[in-house]
Amino acid sequence: MATPQDVNDRLTNAMYGSPQTLPDQRRRFLGSLRERTVLAIRVKDLQNSRTFDLFSRHLDDFTDRSALVNGKIDHQLMGPYLKLLAQKGFPFTLVNKPETPDDSDSYALLIVSREAVDQETINILELYPLAQSNPTETSKKKPEKKGWFSKLFH
Repeated sequence: MATPQDVNDRLTNAMYGSPQTLPDQRRRFLGSLRERTVLAIRVKDLQNSRTFDLFSRHLDDFTDRSALVNGKIDHQLMGPYLKLLAQKGFPFTLVNKPETPDDSDSYALLIVSREAVDQETINILELYPLAQSNPTETSKKKPEKKGWFSKLFH
């Protein structure tokens, strides 16, 4: 026989759905969790030319992963990313829920894993920083050290 608590739980689940772990984090990470995210692109970074270059160069690094794409972002901004994902046959899901954020600081695209990876840095521009320019040959050479003996004869 079902207890009154069981009946209340069933009614609550039927009316509001099953309770979800970390609902705020799931809204922010397009239905996934931070611990499963391996690469993230913010809406404000979509217009940075480096972002798409890095994304296209490193997309093949993420085998056995999938992409979550914020469906509320303007198609003019997301079009090149969606086209590249489709060309490469990379699995992706458009997330277009009412609670999905679409401000400039929210996420436009995430590459996620099925299990937790707990990667510290996920932002694409921080994950692949600008390469340092190569120092010139003259600055590479260290000045020759002369010992005290050579100073005696000069």
